[in-house]
Amino acid sequence: MSARAKNALRRRARVAVVSGLAFLAALVTFVLIPRRASNVATAVEARIPDRPDSQPTLNARIGALATIATSDSTLGLTRRQAAQALARSVDTLPFYLIPKRDSLIARVAFLGRLIERGQSTPLPSSYRALGSSPELRAAPIVQSLLDSLGVIERERETFGALGGADPLAIALSARSNSIGRSLVAIAVSRRNELRAELQPLLPPRAAPVAATPVADTMVVHQQRNEAIGILNAANTALTGIRARNREIDGLSAQARQIANVDAPPWAMLASALVIALALGFAVSLLAEIRNPHIADVREAEQTAGTRVLTVVDPYEQIGERTRRQADVAAPPIIDVISDTYRTLYLHLSSLDAPVGSVTITGDDMDIASAVAVNVAAIAAYEARSTLVIDGDPETCGVAGALRLLPDPGLTAVLAGTVVLSDAIVFTTIGRDQMLAVLPSGKRAGQPTAQNVAKMRADLDRVSSRYDMIVLAAPLAQTKQGVASIVPSTDVILCARMARTPLRELSNAVETLRGAGMRVHGLVLWNIEPPQLRTRDELLAAAKRPPREAELEPVG
Repeated sequence: MSARAKNALRRRARVAVVSGLAFLAALVTFVLIPRRASNVATAVEARIPDRPDSQPTLNARIGALATIATSDSTLGLTRRQAAQALARSVDTLPFYLIPKRDSLIARVAFLGRLIERGQSTPLPSSYRALGSSPELRAAPIVQSLLDSLGVIERERETFGALGGADPLAIALSARSNSIGRSLVAIAVSRRNELRAELQPLLPPRAAPVAATPVADTMVVHQQRNEAIGILNAANTALTGIRARNREIDGLSAQARQIANVDAPPWAMLASALVIALALGFAVSLLAEIRNPHIADVREAEQTAGTRVLTVVDPYEQIGERTRRQADVAAPPIIDVISDTYRTLYLHLSSLDAPVGSVTITGDDMDIASAVAVNVAAIAAYEARSTLVIDGDPETCGVAGALRLLPDPGLTAVLAGTVVLSDAIVFTTIGRDQMLAVLPSGKRAGQPTAQNVAKMRADLDRVSSRYDMIVLAAPLAQTKQGVASIVPSTDVILCARMARTPLRELSNAVETLRGAGMRVHGLVLWNIEPPQLRTRDELLAAAKRPPREAELEPVG
């Protein structure tokens, strides 16, 4: 999916067209919606009722609260006056006896909790915890009772869970409870002893003070009750008013929300732009998913079943190379600096049996012609005599790339009007590298079998003069046969990244292999298509006088 998304982003024209249409549609929609929203907001505002007046209810509530506060203050003062005041007792216990008193208080409290547990939960575990407490375990009788309790528990366990109905089990339970009650009685006696020991250490109680007579508070109570009734009624009324106000607030918020549809112009533009870009990308991605194109080298190799020999990527021009006359006059499509075409040439020349002639084809003849010219140029730079043949009179790609006249060319040789040696022209690549070129010529009728056979014989004859022959031919003409001039079965297929469908690439490879051709590999074009001169531009340029190239000053 990432490959499909990458190809979708590369289809800038499609994304731009769809995004532009979506942008206009979104703007029109954003302009029409606020007009409709204004009418709806006006209708909603007309249905909003007036808010109820809550000021009288609030005043009544405030008055009731004030009355209640006054009554509570009066009643509190009266209660304080009527209460029996107690004198504060003074603790006269010496400081060295205070720890003893605190310890006795803690022991009494702990023993009380155990006694309460034994009384509320008459179980052997409760009695055992009571007897094992520090206050009782030192007593010999307590140890005897605990031993008896342990013996009873062991005998009781022999009956298991179903021994509840057995008379002996019942007797054991009764005996256990009797021992527990004895332990509780001993603990109560011990607690009483501790309390008796604690009593002298407690501070004395203060003597009560006689209460003074107070006034009657019945009237105050009556006023307070009436104020509470008024307060409850006011609270109920305020609850209803608040609920009504919430309904009104909801209607007002709805009206404001509808009215706020009329967004600022910059917001509408930004929203329309986001929608347009998203829709443009979605449409481009959908089209790419329905008809996937080449996204990367791995995908091309998996689809074609052959390897990618080179990828034509953008390259930077070297400034020093544009100062020489030969470099300035050279066609801009020729690239002998980067390793792109050198890698392709080395593949053809470094095999066990070097390729003497190769056909370069593809769905775009401008790209195939550019690749063929650059392979031939690299061969010329390697001091190999090279002949490049343009087999497509429709585009005249080789002549357009090298800026040569397309006539008379291959079609004239096939028509029998020109011999092959006269149709071949020579051009300079760089300073002194010569390149032989057979242009395509002008489209003519179907050549006869005799002329085709003669052309093949001439090619076989002149092939001994050249170390490499490069033919740029359309995909439909790349085949071996009586009516074909393809010099050998060696083929290199050109495809364009993000433009050549995977289905067409697979069909092209199958067609070539079905025609008996040997596909060496693929050349992936990953830049903008070459801008080659057309036939009319070449003929018009030949009529103009040549201009001297302007050189940049050195230094």
